[in-house]
Amino acid sequence: PNGGTTTSPPDSETVTVTAAPALTIAKTASPTTVAAAGATVTYSFLATNTGNVTITGLVINETAFSGTGTAPVITCPVTTLAPGAFTTCTGSYVVTQADINAGSITNTATASGTDPSGGTTTSPPDDAEVTATAAPSLVLVKTASPTAVTAVGDLITYSFSVQNTGNVTLSNVVVTDSLLTGLNCPAIASLAPSATPTTVTCTGNTYTVTQSDIDTNGGGDGDIDNTASADSDQTAPVTSSVAVTLPAAAPSLVLVKTASPTAVT
Repeated sequence: PNGGTTTSPPDSETVTVTAAPALTIAKTASPTTVAAAGATVTYSFLATNTGNVTITGLVINETAFSGTGTAPVITCPVTTLAPGAFTTCTGSYVVTQADINAGSITNTATASGTDPSGGTTTSPPDDAEVTATAAPSLVLVKTASPTAVTAVGDLITYSFSVQNTGNVTLSNVVVTDSLLTGLNCPAIASLAPSATPTTVTCTGNTYTVTQSDIDTNGGGDGDIDNTASADSDQTAPVTSSVAVTLPAAAPSLVLVKTASPTAVT
């Protein structure tokens, strides 16, 4: 009342803020389907701070990866995330032949970082799968040397090559030939996709021209036709044919007449 200032003793109240660090991750792959070794897959990792405290030192951890090549090196544009903030980290991977043979590439990742108290916060895992579509294909090429014969007893040597024109490794590749009864071509245990044919080393790959072969030309056939076959555990049989030219039909007859005795009396 006399105009002076009156002040109370101080009092305080504390409101507790409970720290709840949390991270999520969403992993994607592009493309999701590959068809050949050497293809590049780009992985993206969307990391989001879904907690209420800042996360520092953000890293992406590949917890499971089925790829047989060099694992992707993952980089993040920022490593500090305030609550509600997010960033997309990326890494690339080059597909191997073993991945194509396996049919898919699967991997799982988590995001982790450090909360203000020094603890480690790790997201639930997320995964991505890249499918490798198998397209097995086999080509057989058969050749003959010489490509033309002239007489009974001439020898023809046949050669064989196979080429894996598909995208998966073929196993147990075998060449057979019905004309060459003594042909022995050891199976190729593993044949990888290639732009270059592979020569098959065989024994018993020669054929001796017979009189019957020459006689067929009199009927107008004109050559020795021969078809070989090749197959594998992954492909149906494929064939290749080659024709060796026979000499033109030249029928000829000689008559010799004799008398005995050559003089009479």
